[in-house]
Order: sequence, then structure tokens, then C-alpha cells
Amino acid sequence: MNKPLKFMVVATLASVLISVLTMVGCSSGSALTPGEELPTHPLQINLLDDKNEFLVDSQGRLNSEVEASSTDNGISLSLANGATVLDKDGKPLHLIQVTINPSPPPLPDDVHIVSLVYDFAPQLATFNPQLLLTLSYEPENLPEELREKDLYIAYYDGAEWRKLLYKSVDTKSHSVTTQLSNFDFTSFAILGPKESAPPSPPSATEGTGVGNLAPDFQLQNLEGKPVSLSELRGKPVILNFWATWCGPCVAEMPYLQQVREEWSAKGVMLLAINIDASSSEVSQFLQTHELSLSVLLGAKADVAARYNIRYIPTTFFIDKDGIIQAVKVGAFPNKEAIEADLDRIML
Repeated sequence: MNKPLKFMVVATLASVLISVLTMVGCSSGSALTPGEELPTHPLQINLLDDKNEFLVDSQGRLNSEVEASSTDNGISLSLANGATVLDKDGKPLHLIQVTINPSPPPLPDDVHIVSLVYDFAPQLATFNPQLLLTLSYEPENLPEELREKDLYIAYYDGAEWRKLLYKSVDTKSHSVTTQLSNFDFTSFAILGPKESAPPSPPSATEGTGVGNLAPDFQLQNLEGKPVSLSELRGKPVILNFWATWCGPCVAEMPYLQQVREEWSAKGVMLLAINIDASSSEVSQFLQTHELSLSVLLGAKADVAARYNIRYIPTTFFIDKDGIIQAVKVGAFPNKEAIEADLDRIML
């Protein structure tokens, strides 16, 4: 190779190398290097002028668990480490502020209010996973007829007070906890019914809707013993229609198992009514999935038709008088969702 040609090759290679290095240098400046953390800014949580600060990165993720309470312990907020907190524009949240509303929205005539009314800001802030809100009450201030287990947290939607679906009442710490995915509505308080709903009359019409008398039946359990619904009168009953081949049925089984373990001592009867399998097949299924549910067999033809079962899983919540108080078509996403309907039959 002659010298001019060699010089041209070397110059071309050098030019290509410079271009590659320039591109690499540009791209490395726009991405995080391994181990580098996103920039952070403080998230201030102001509970009735009691201020707490936590770090949030540029994507709105918390760098630590959040546990914040007001000085009087009337209100507490909790968020998991790594939870995403965003404002209405989808940007990282800088402030959560809670104040007392001195002029709360009017209440309906059939409820008591047993806590202060708290206003939350900013509106439309979102939380993923959900924020836990805990409000406290003074038990000595509860009306005589109001039971602690009937308390719940409600929000005002601009027109009326609405009950939040999830609740957990702690009668030892005298508090009620709920979950919030956003601040769409900003006024929250603990409410309770002024009086318990009267029991449904025994002469209720038989049917499969809420308010109907649940149709009686008799089916055999795994031991071959006959079980009838009428024999369970006086106890709250959960009927869950399911099949071994039904994916959503199988998915919710662990939650039913947890409810059975935690609520059977309180008199709750949970019956898993299988519509497709033999005793040996169901026994094998329970063993494989480590379940100890009370299963009834042979419901496919008669009982499933009597309960108008079109989709599974379908679950009925029946009170001690045999009246259906809630019906759920489809799988429960967690144990708390089952307990929300279970509260309707725990009188």
C-alpha cells in the first residue's frame, strides 16, 4: 500500500472513532449511571400544622415509609416505601395538607358524626399503592345505641356523604382506617348509623336478590353428611358457588380461607358449593391448594338453578334470619373486599 493510500485509511478510521466517542458521550449524559439515584425533593405532610418531611424522587416515588400523625393523634396517614405520589398534572407531589373544617357539610338525618371533619389538599392528588387514612374517636362520646363496629369513614362528594367501601375498626385504639387512592373529594369524617337496620321480616319473598329469603337446599359435604341451609338459621352464612376449572374461583380461594379462619369463631358459616366435581376430586383439589374449606357437592343441576347461577364464582351473604344482604358475581380481589360485604350480615 502506498503512503497516500495509508494516510487516507488512517484518517478515515480516526474520523469514525471520533464520531462514535462523540455519540457515546452524548447518550451517557442523558441516562443514569449504574448505582446513581434520581434527584429528590421534600414532600411536606402538614397535619393540623404538625409538619413532617419525606423524600420523593423525580418520578414521585417515596424514598421511605411514611407514618405521620397529628399531635392529638386524631388523624394519621401511612404510605409504603416506594409508593408513587403525584399531583393532578401527574407530577411529583410536594405537599399534603390536612386541616379541620369548622363548618362541615350537612349530614343526613340517619347518621351520627363522631369525629372532626378533615379537609385534604391538594385535590386530585393520587397514591399508588393506596394511602391509609386513620381517624380516631372518643368512645365515651358515642351515642348509647351506636356500636363501635358500625363506625366507618365517609367522604363528602359535593352533594352528599358517601361511605368508603374499605374499613377497619380498632376498638382498642378507638380508630377507623380506610384506603384512599386519590383526593377526589376532600372532606372526611367518621360516621355511624343512628340505629341498626331492623331485621328483615320472616315473610320475605324467596328469591336470589338482596332482601329475598334465600332458597333452602340440602347437599352433602365431603364426609357424605347432608347439610341444609335452614339448619343454619340463626347464623350468618356465606355461600360461594365455584368449580375446580374456574380460574377466578381458584384465585379467590385463599381469601375465603382467611375469612373462614378469622370469622368462624364469631359464628360465620362459609360454605363453598362445588358445581362440577366428585368428592375425591374436590378433596384432592383442597389438598393441593392447602385449603380447609367446608365444601358441599352436587349443586350443578338443582341448587345452582335455584340460585340462578350464570357465572362463577358467585357469592351470597345471608344474615341470621335467612335474608340475602349482598350478592357478588365474580372473584374478590382480597380478604378486605369479602369483609366489607360480611359486615352487612354481622348483626
